[in-house]
Formats: sequence, structure tokens, C-alpha cells
Amino acid sequence: MELPLVLALLTNEQVGTALYNLEQSVTSLQQTQKMMRQTMEGLVVRVAAPPPQLPPQVLPMSEEGTQQLVVPSQGPDLREQLPQIALKQPNEFTGRRDTVERFITDTNDYFTNANVAPHRQLSLAKSFLCKELRDWFDLRVKRGMGFTDWPALHEVLRRRYKEKHERRKARKQVLSLRCTGTIDDYNKEFSLLALKITNASEEDLVEDYIEGLPPGIIYKTDRMEPATLDEAMEKALNSEI
Repeated sequence: MELPLVLALLTNEQVGTALYNLEQSVTSLQQTQKMMRQTMEGLVVRVAAPPPQLPPQVLPMSEEGTQQLVVPSQGPDLREQLPQIALKQPNEFTGRRDTVERFITDTNDYFTNANVAPHRQLSLAKSFLCKELRDWFDLRVKRGMGFTDWPALHEVLRRRYKEKHERRKARKQVLSLRCTGTIDDYNKEFSLLALKITNASEEDLVEDYIEGLPPGIIYKTDRMEPATLDEAMEKALNSEI
């Protein structure tokens, strides 16, 4: 069998070189296919992976006194489920005793919804106070009586305003309380109010108690000069019999 004219003209060395080049081309093609396969696998993994969960961000306060809590984009479905939420800052606390609990609750809710870190809460809470209370805050810090955190501040505010308000309210109720039924009922009602007036002297309580007794029993009880509230209640009860 005769070889084709082209092969007949090639030398052994030329044939070897051609075969070597062919092997190199095949090897290069296989490596290219392997790299393409790895690239495609990497793309599949990235597409299948869930998007990073970014924390919500609070934008600067607007002129209307509100802030927006913005949830970063985390896919079309999540954007539809989590719309932007307008967060209103707590009303400025001016020291009104009947608003201290509302202020504490609103501030706690704001810190929770805005995801404010604990170490930032105290300075932010200070900004919600009126100028006079901010000066009071700074004076305490200057005297070494500052606050460790927001919970410490709101406990002081509660004691300073709410409890004092409750004492004054109870004091007014005591002064206006009158015995309109039995002495026993009057004693029970007066005792409950007296417990709220923690800074009242025994002498003042005795005087206030006697003032609320019926006219006939006032004279009898006062004439016995009771020294304590318990003694006054006992004498008034005996005078009723």
C-alpha cells in the first residue's frame, strides 16, 4: 500500500513534531474546559447563596421631628415585606411629673425600634431632655454623680418626679379626706394614703386625721392628745361606740 504523497514527503522528525503539537493542543483544550467548568460552578454557588443581612439604618431627623428606619435592599421579595418605617423621637421631657412614665416608655420603645446600641443610649436620652434638665444632667456629671447608662438615668427621673408627684397627690387627698361613713372605714382609707406620704411627720398625720373626723368625735379625740396615728385611730374608734 502506498502512502499519500503528503505523508511520504514528511520525515520522521516532522511527524514526531506534529504529533507533539497535537498532544499539547488537546491538553490545553482540556485545561480550558476545566477552568470554564470551575467558573460556572462558582457562579452557581454565588447565585444560590442568600444575600447578606444588613442592619437597618436610621436616617437623620427630618424637619417634622421624625426619623426613618431604612431596611437595606435584600432581594425583591424582602423589599416588599419590609417597607420604610417612620420613627418619631420621644417628646421632650420638661419635668412634668405626670409625663415621666410616658417619657421613659417612649424612649425605651424608640431605642428598641431604632436598634440603638446600649453605649449610645445615655447621650441620646440626654438630648430628649429640656435645656434645664440637660444643665442638671451636666452638673451631676461635673460633681461626680453622673449616670452609668440609660436605665440609671430613668430610675433617677422616676424617683425625682413620679414618686414626688405621688406624695403630693396623696397629701392633697389626705387634706380633703373626710369621714362620711364609719370610723373603721375612715381609718382604712386614711392609712392607705398615709403610706404614700413617706416624708410626713407623725404629728402632721395625727392632725390631718383628726381634722377629717365627724365634729363630735373630733373634740373627744383631740382632747385625749394622741401622740401617734395608731393611737388617734384607736381613740376615735372608741369614741364612736
